[in-house]
Parts: sequence; C-alpha cells; structure tokens
Amino acid sequence: MNDIEKYLNKIVDYMVRHSKDNQFPFDTEKYSFSKYCKNEFGLTDLEVQYVFYKYRYLMGWDSGDGMSKKYLKYVLNKWLMDNE
Repeated sequence: MNDIEKYLNKIVDYMVRHSKDNQFPFDTEKYSFSKYCKNEFGLTDLEVQYVFYKYRYLMGWDSGDGMSKKYLKYVLNKWLMDNE
C-alpha cells in the first residue's frame, strides 16, 4: 500500500467513524460528496471517486460483489500513472 492509498483510507475511516444514523458526516443540503471531500481534504476528482466507492462499501451500501474493489484499484492505478 502506497502513501496516497494510506491517506485516502484514513479519510474514509474518518468519514465512517463520523457518520451517524447511516448518514453522511456532513450536511447534504449544503454540500455534495465531491465538494465536501475537495474542500475538507483537498482531494482531486480521482481521489474523491476512490473515497466515495470505498466509503459506500464500508457503510454497507454496496453489495460487495467485487465491482467496487475493482473500481478502487482502477482509480488508484490511474492516479498513480497520472502522477508519475
């Protein structure tokens, strides 16, 4: 696991810990998931996608059919290739 993946996983863990009543840890009437992640954590679009799918998986909102994990790997690999 590289440093960016560790950082993104810490963000996801923070968000899961601060989620109450199966809700996002921010006011969804004021912010979208993307806007919240960009403003709060300074993430790029690809990083937001990684966090979004991992968060959904950990919250139990995705079926666990493996598609999210494949997409997470795709997003992470694309980010690594774009930042070499």
